[in-house]
Amino acid sequence: MQWLEQFVTHCTGELTEEVRESFWSRGASDEQIDLYQLGYFNRKLPIEIDFPSAFLEWSKDGAKLADVYVLPLTNTIGTIKGLQFRHVDRERKGYMDYFADKSEPVFFGLAQAMPHVWATRSVYLVEGAFDLFPIQRIHPSIFATLTARVTDPLVRVLHRLVDEIWMGYDNDNTGQKATGKFVENHALKFKRVWPVVYPRLLMSNGEFTKDPSELWEIWGDPKFQAYLKTVFRKSEPFYAQDL
Repeated sequence: MQWLEQFVTHCTGELTEEVRESFWSRGASDEQIDLYQLGYFNRKLPIEIDFPSAFLEWSKDGAKLADVYVLPLTNTIGTIKGLQFRHVDRERKGYMDYFADKSEPVFFGLAQAMPHVWATRSVYLVEGAFDLFPIQRIHPSIFATLTARVTDPLVRVLHRLVDEIWMGYDNDNTGQKATGKFVENHALKFKRVWPVVYPRLLMSNGEFTKDPSELWEIWGDPKFQAYLKTVFRKSEPFYAQDL
């Protein structure tokens, strides 16, 4: 998938100070922008990259991708196998996923989490990329499943790799239903499965927070990290070499 690597490199080079600031406002630090190869794109595909016809058709030759963040999606060994695009304008909801290969689990942050997953045999799952950033700074064995669903292929991978799972899906009906279903169907396959229920705080728009990203925006790093530490006190840390 050389074109994906080339396109991600192109998009990281398109980051302006304004786009970086918008990433900061969504919880991503400069270190995370670099670690996850976050990028920016606005319609015009670089002519030096040989894009496959499937992507050209899907993206309408780039026209579909106007003023968007670019988030690389990887497998466990770090190969980019897909892309998620999210609008920079926060009034435009939703996201667009493109997968070049669906033969294996591919998620946001999966490759970056793996060294820590191997070391701790623990993983924290969230739904979206922006939920990941504030948590990753104190719990790096985290990745985003992109939706409130743990697929069977992912369950098999997790069964091989981890003993402990933190289910950090959104505190809404969809997220909590998915968490309950996972616990019911798969909890006995692991030593510990910890459902996380985030506080619901009133936001300026009159709605209540439902996910870690919104919670972080109200609290900021110090208070959010203090909250997470109380969550993680539910269990003592453990390490693969001690098993």
